[in-house]
This record gives sequence, C-alpha cells and structure tokens, in this order.
Amino acid sequence: MSSDEPADIMDEINKRIKSIMRDAFEMAGAEDALYDLERRELRPLTQITETDEEVIVSIDLPCVTKDNIDVKGTEDTLTIKAKMTECVRIPVPGKREVEYETYRKTIKLPSMVDPTNAQATFKNGMLQIRLPRKSYGKEISVG
Repeated sequence: MSSDEPADIMDEINKRIKSIMRDAFEMAGAEDALYDLERRELRPLTQITETDEEVIVSIDLPCVTKDNIDVKGTEDTLTIKAKMTECVRIPVPGKREVEYETYRKTIKLPSMVDPTNAQATFKNGMLQIRLPRKSYGKEISVG
C-alpha cells in the first residue's frame, strides 16, 4: 500500500477479502459448500465447539454490520441470515461472475440446546453464539 489514508486502507482490505473469497470458490467442490447459486447467497464458514455446559457456534461474516444479522434458533438448529454492506462478485466455474449480497446458513446442532437463554456477540466480522445445553429432568428432593 502506498497511502495511509483510511479510505485507501479500506479499499485494499476489501480487495484482499474478495481475492481470498474468489480463491476459496475456485477450490474443487467448494461451490457446493460455500454458496447457493440459485438464491445468490453465500454460506459462511462455521465452527462448532461443545463443552459439558454449552454449544458454541462461531460464524465468519465479513462485510456485515451487527444490525444486518438475523439469528433464529430452535432446540436443534440455528439459522443465520446477514446482509452484506456491499456486493461481492465471484466468478462461478462455467458461468459469469455472480453477485452475492447475503449470507445464509442453517446449522444442525450436535446437542439439544435451550435457545431462549442463548447469548450472541459480534466483533470484527465474527459472530459467536453460546447456547446452553438443554437439561433433561430436574433433581427431586426426597423429604
């Protein structure tokens, strides 16, 4: 980068993000996992971690603001939809470049959870959702 102006820096960051995404889509088989061509939606990269107490879902959402994220949860699934702040154009093998403006992904959770007590944070393009595992039964005291 030749200039330290914030606008120039942001332009360079956006170019690099688009380049990384373009490279990811060119990988063999990636088109099935990373986007829905018919809906023109990207499927964000996701990591799921389990502990004894909770399920933690981390979702990579570059080019998104907190206000443009919609999360819906049930006891065994999460659906994430997020609108990007700008379109991303990605060449699709055998087709022209396709514009994407939205991320969407439905995730089957590895354990039953209590979605009413879930907590979500969004920082630096990373959404983290912490879902307490559903407890079955309640201790009964014998008197």
